[in-house]
Amino acid sequence: MKLRKNIRSLTDVEKRQFVEACLQLKESGKYDQYVHQHHQVMVPTVLPHEPNDPNYRNGAHRGPSFLPWHRAFLLQFEDDLQAIDPSITIPYWNWTEDAADPQNSPVWADNFMGGNGVENDYWRVASGPFAFKDGKWPVPSYPDDGLPEPGLKRQFGLVVNSLPTPDDLQIVMGESLYDTPPYDSGHGVRGFRNRLEGWITQRGDPQVKTSSSQLHNRVHLWVGGNMLPMTSPDDPVFFLHHCFVDKVWADWQARMAQDNEQWAPHYAPLTNGPEGHNYNDALKPWTRKISEVMDIAALGYEYEQAPSLMVVPQRFNKSPFLE
Repeated sequence: MKLRKNIRSLTDVEKRQFVEACLQLKESGKYDQYVHQHHQVMVPTVLPHEPNDPNYRNGAHRGPSFLPWHRAFLLQFEDDLQAIDPSITIPYWNWTEDAADPQNSPVWADNFMGGNGVENDYWRVASGPFAFKDGKWPVPSYPDDGLPEPGLKRQFGLVVNSLPTPDDLQIVMGESLYDTPPYDSGHGVRGFRNRLEGWITQRGDPQVKTSSSQLHNRVHLWVGGNMLPMTSPDDPVFFLHHCFVDKVWADWQARMAQDNEQWAPHYAPLTNGPEGHNYNDALKPWTRKISEVMDIAALGYEYEQAPSLMVVPQRFNKSPFLE
């Protein structure tokens, strides 16, 4: 069973192995395929009566397939990393542990993801293995997204000023339903998926304590730069972020199974929902179905903190994660 660790548990050797494998994927051109896949899937998946709008729902966001699609995405990335070094698994960044002091998180260490961008250099990252000056992590310019210069960019705290807190995560874990009609990103669409993705804001729920987008979306917005547009995997921290999102889902699944004293899908819609979001629909561009990524044990991995141990007590305006 593969073990995905918290970034805080990684040794310096494990950090170096992960970074070097990412750099090798980048040099080979394979890494950029992930950027393109993520971008290309963000095409609306709608019913006949719904708007054909990229900000409505697509094959991997703003709907029920958000979590299974990214789980499949992580598995593909991990397979490619392990083809380089079989000992590697994707570590997860539990951003709630850094909510009090996000800029000094260990994820931004010089021997790991590197730090913030430099404002007077187009917000390009200047430290760590992905720094623009070293030339090992080429990222194209995206003028239409407000990123006119090449290079990896970050803008800590520029769009939103905080990361999600443990209390925010506790609210998510309290949801009893996976998703509810109309299965989109409306502020009033209740359910675990929509809340974890970050679309349930103060407008839809007065118990939310911070303004603007929440949870998953809020992390993209806080990091900023290349984490804002549809090409957000350009920043390798994307995978550490989504690995934690996947862990939260796995923890919730384990809790639902325990509470119901049996394994059940705990997914909606099972049928008759939007194309690509039903339980037995394929996750584009793969043939793997949503139903085939529901159980992480069957997929061959686990998380360092077992689900049973989990305690629950603008500069750029083109981001798909904005409210």
